[in-house]
Amino acid sequence: MTRNRYQLIKLLIPVSLALYIVMIPMNFVIEEEHTEVFPFFSWRLFDNVPGWETTEYGLIVHSIDGDEVDGTHYLIPSNNVRDWKALILAVKACVKDIDCDETIAEVLYPIVMQSVGDAKTVEFSIIKARIDLHDIQNNIQDIAAQKVRKTDFFQPHTLIGSWNTQIGRIR
Repeated sequence: MTRNRYQLIKLLIPVSLALYIVMIPMNFVIEEEHTEVFPFFSWRLFDNVPGWETTEYGLIVHSIDGDEVDGTHYLIPSNNVRDWKALILAVKACVKDIDCDETIAEVLYPIVMQSVGDAKTVEFSIIKARIDLHDIQNNIQDIAAQKVRKTDFFQPHTLIGSWNTQIGRIR
């Protein structure tokens, strides 16, 4: 039994080493797709963890039936996970420029119209905003108590696009 085990180990070590060497050139192919094969390549489990600044997307309502909305009114982010997913779907379509306006009309218009009630037209924009996670951390109790909203910490920096529910894309 010991002799069989010794022969198995004697065979496994060279086979493992050969497999490792064969896998190294595949690193270039696999890394293109951001996939890793542990233990053959460096394990980057924490590579995509943001620092203390992260980005979020928001849907801002500017006017309802031609009347300007007071201040900044973020319709999304809301507490509804479905709304978040719809916004991300719309952002991906617009960033890739694949059926952006159609996606907005099919996915976001119903959410916007449902949230504003009897309005006929709503003008809104999708923005990309930075958030400093230190601010969130320092105000976590107020956020939990709903004294402040997460959107109060948004620092808008990129306009994805603006739409009117009657006209379509406006900017």
